[in-house]
Amino acid sequence: MSKGLSGHFNGTAGFLHALAEEVFDRIMPNGAKNIDFSHLPGSKGIQIKKRLTDKQMDFLTREYGVEFAQVYELGPGKKGRGGRYMIYSGISNRVIIPVTNKTILINHTHPKGTARPSPDDLVLLALIKQAGSPQKTSSIIPLGKATVKFTLKGLKT
Repeated sequence: MSKGLSGHFNGTAGFLHALAEEVFDRIMPNGAKNIDFSHLPGSKGIQIKKRLTDKQMDFLTREYGVEFAQVYELGPGKKGRGGRYMIYSGISNRVIIPVTNKTILINHTHPKGTARPSPDDLVLLALIKQAGSPQKTSSIIPLGKATVKFTLKGLKT
């Protein structure tokens, strides 16, 4: 399925440039920009230049119908500075990300709109913590609903 072709681009050069890269800005019919991919990242992931907004994550899930996870890999600097943002895609109810002491699961989407962490979400957060990551909370972006935060104990209130 070729997703980049349903939007429009700024001329032929922009279109060819988009095909040459994994991540590009997709210009929507209303003029808005959304991030898009030349192929889904899968469990291998794709590095992105900056953190995506909840709205951008929601767009990707609506467009592709799968779960996405956004991760920050801590860098060598003070408090993890100098790291990189990565995006991963999965299936309709699961996404696989690497678990290391440098992994911070910023957020992930729930394509079915469930606004609570699944047992797998809680296990993943526990595994990240056990690996030595300083992470304590993460966020879920349920399709069509407000973003929620969760901890190892469940929803954060």
